[in-house]
Amino acid sequence: MMRLSPLTKSATLAAALSLGKFMRIVVYGAGSIGCYLGASLHSAGLDSVLLGRERLQQVLEQHGAIELSDYQGAQQRVTDVPYHTDPKVLAQADIVLVTLKCLAMEDAAQQLANYCRPATRVVCLQNGLGSDLAVRQQCQGLKILRGIVGFNVVGDGAHFHRATEGDVHMEHDPLLMPIQHAWQRQGIACELNSEFDRIAWAKLQLNLNNVINALSDLPLKAQLEQRAYRRVLAMAMQELVDVAQAKGIELAQLTALPATWLPKLMNVPDWLFKRLAKRMLAIDPEARSSMWEDIQHGRPTEILFLNGAVASEGEQEGIATPVNHALARLMWAVEQGKRPTGMSGPELLAAVTS
Repeated sequence: MMRLSPLTKSATLAAALSLGKFMRIVVYGAGSIGCYLGASLHSAGLDSVLLGRERLQQVLEQHGAIELSDYQGAQQRVTDVPYHTDPKVLAQADIVLVTLKCLAMEDAAQQLANYCRPATRVVCLQNGLGSDLAVRQQCQGLKILRGIVGFNVVGDGAHFHRATEGDVHMEHDPLLMPIQHAWQRQGIACELNSEFDRIAWAKLQLNLNNVINALSDLPLKAQLEQRAYRRVLAMAMQELVDVAQAKGIELAQLTALPATWLPKLMNVPDWLFKRLAKRMLAIDPEARSSMWEDIQHGRPTEILFLNGAVASEGEQEGIATPVNHALARLMWAVEQGKRPTGMSGPELLAAVTS
């Protein structure tokens, strides 16, 4: 992450805002997160266009605006946000923010290769590891950058609600600075990072809870407040720490505690966890993981890019990852209809340690 003096920051902000007036940003895969991010950019005065499905386009046209809110009570109504369904709009983009699911990136790569102009910046904003590989392979004339969105957004019609805290991180590129500053003015913390592997692996460590939340069928807050679930998460997190160390990756600190301390935090008794993790629990009482939402809608999950990625990377480094293996197998069984969700903490703990 680059750190600038106040004077330099002021000059940089002015330059970024000036540059942003001449750029078109296409948010490709404008579902819940894409609409939230794209509407925020539009509200900040940037030329942002949403590219997504016809069903959502119809909903937004009927409503006449995009409604944004967050877990801290902020609300705003954003009108006149362009929403397209034809990928030809990619030809007009200077920057493309891809907010599609990991499993959709193969098809997205083909569309990006077909329509984007040479040297267009494409930021792949997916959780986990490896979702950008298809884009890099098929779009060698474009500049591919990685990013992550550290918060959850729940969509309901034309209303998009940010249910948890978290920052947006993107690989450093000067052309992304107008986006960074626009989001910051909208209350969305955003950092540009030159050592992105440290960020991606640290975010993956936090996302290892997605499958636990989906298997529990509980809101995130209720799930995290139960030690048995956290013990499973602690073991999965520690496996990731071990794999990252074997690969020579020093995990970035994305929470109040260093990443290597998080497994220990997860193992403490419930009363102490609630006291120590107040910020971690500062989420909507009904917030759930995106993997839980995928299961509810009968969609395939991103387990291959999350716990599955830890298991795969562990095999390459000769590091055992039995808990992440077990969690991935459980989720695959759920996807295939071979087992239900709603596992209690003790049941899940027994399943991953047997």
